[in-house]
Amino acid sequence: MLEKQNRIIIVDNIENQLEILGKSFFDNGLGCRTFKYDIAYEEPLNNVRIAFFDINLTEKVVDVNYDSDEQILQNNTAIFNDLANAINQYIAKDNGPYVLIFWTANSKVVDAFKLYMQDATRGFSETASPIFIGCIDKTNYIEEQNGEQPSLSDTILNLLNNDEKIKFLFDFEENSRIAGERSLNRIYDILPKDELWGESKKLFEDLDKLLSKIAASTLGFQHAKESPKKAVYEGLLPIINYEFLNQDSTVDWNQIVNQLHTAEKANNLLSPDESIQHKVNALYHIEDYSTHQKDVRGCVIELDKTDDDILKSFRISNFDSWFNGLVPIKTNQVRKNIRKDSKLIAIEFSAACDFSNKKSRINKYILGVVTNQFDIKEELNKEIKAESSYHLGGCCFEHGGNKYNIWLNLNYVFGTTAEDIRFGNPIFILKKEIMDMLGNKYASHISRIGITSF
Repeated sequence: MLEKQNRIIIVDNIENQLEILGKSFFDNGLGCRTFKYDIAYEEPLNNVRIAFFDINLTEKVVDVNYDSDEQILQNNTAIFNDLANAINQYIAKDNGPYVLIFWTANSKVVDAFKLYMQDATRGFSETASPIFIGCIDKTNYIEEQNGEQPSLSDTILNLLNNDEKIKFLFDFEENSRIAGERSLNRIYDILPKDELWGESKKLFEDLDKLLSKIAASTLGFQHAKESPKKAVYEGLLPIINYEFLNQDSTVDWNQIVNQLHTAEKANNLLSPDESIQHKVNALYHIEDYSTHQKDVRGCVIELDKTDDDILKSFRISNFDSWFNGLVPIKTNQVRKNIRKDSKLIAIEFSAACDFSNKKSRINKYILGVVTNQFDIKEELNKEIKAESSYHLGGCCFEHGGNKYNIWLNLNYVFGTTAEDIRFGNPIFILKKEIMDMLGNKYASHISRIGITSF
């Protein structure tokens, strides 16, 4: 479905100048949206990548005849307030990365405006923050020079190409789009066309057959019927991935991943901070529970750890003791706090092929606990940690504002149905890669060779 594109927007209060500036992009085959500034505008845009804003959006005119940024700020607060409000009017707070270009010949205005926005008392702390702020003199593009009008789009490209990190963000998005285009063309090219020009009945019949086959082969017949969109897109990912990886790029990748470029060994590579790494772990391995059933592979289901009947059904006589064996924490108070806030869980981990083909089966679940974050390096007593205790992924996941560690007891595996009355609510779904990791770990555990001592 075609939608309005917000990649490039121009906000100005003078109609004829908007037309001239917009034409600079149109003439170069680039789409943009022009907005005559309206103080009543109330539909902030998402996915803006380049935004042009006139400094003077009202009758007030900025005054830069001062020596310092602070003085410019002090004498232009009303204009800066209007400008800040305008940015919030036209760019959504969760917009994502974008470049902000101001129409001004004086860079001092930009520096003073940054100071204005950085003052939390102004009330603009949640305004979408640009990754780069530049300024261009608008008069160069609305006045003829030697009979020719300079190309605004070329000026912008040159401006952005001076920073490799900014260029990477645009390169990433553009190559994603191109990969989608080329994948579509690849599929189109392998399908025979109708003999009559302008007819497409056979084309769409063959496309139906091809995508149906891909969907069923990827997700399994029954799952594909239930989620055709997911099945088709997952099936096409290898093609899209190939096209994405083989796109030309002028980005200097050694600048983008300088840490990788200069590191002598893998241990030298560090995450920005611990919290970001936890979010990345969740991004790769967790998806929200929505319309899934409790028998979906990777479903993490909470059980009532205070229900003695539930515990007895799993041959757990005392939850505290069972927890202490699974997650042996050294410090008494830390152990009590972590145990108190923990959740008893069961994870569905049937074989991937059985799940994909929806084979008639009793679902396989493994018992464990979800705990809050704690200092594992310092607090976990590895010397008495049971061989059956498995810290899933060896990492922490930040999901829904909570930081989770998942501990599984590989000796507590049971078969049941999704309707088991012991089951509470699902928490989230673990994705395929980490479930395959769990399957391999469990297979290794149950096939380990016993040792007899004499």
